[in-house]
Amino acid sequence: MALLDEILDANRRRPPPGREPGSFIANRHLCIVTCVDPRLTQFFPDALGVERGHAVAIRVPGAHIAAGSEALRALGSTIYVNDCQEILVVAHTDCGVARVKEPELRRVMRARGVADAAIPEDVASFFGLVSDVEAAARETVAAIRAAPWLPRHLPVHAVLMDISTGALKLLERGYDHVFR
Repeated sequence: MALLDEILDANRRRPPPGREPGSFIANRHLCIVTCVDPRLTQFFPDALGVERGHAVAIRVPGAHIAAGSEALRALGSTIYVNDCQEILVVAHTDCGVARVKEPELRRVMRARGVADAAIPEDVASFFGLVSDVEAAARETVAAIRAAPWLPRHLPVHAVLMDISTGALKLLERGYDHVFR
């Protein structure tokens, strides 16, 4: 069975709704900026104490947002539309975008039928590869703090999550950097 058909079949078998979907406002007024790695989702309830409806999640490769990037616009939306009042950047160990190298990405793109002329010149930048996940998390925090159209009083924190255990290492405590 094709993946889409499996998804549609699971949807048809879902239990009837037991509650209202809730508000688009994040209950805990939190935006989590984290990596696209699918392993992270399992940690939200137990390691972060974040349940459905508590937070908005923005997922980008390596949890890395560069200054001036489109992801900052998405972050702004979580602040002004979803009433997020704190940002938590969650980088993690064993990150794929820190492990994979540009030649490997080029090889995979070619293997999937992408012509050489269509492959971006700087594959590493295009796909957001990072060499150091902790440094990338700190760069994300700096980019958020530097965006002039985001509130100065917004606490922006960063942690490194151990992908095996869910344990957090504090990298940045945003309360110490709030501009009033």
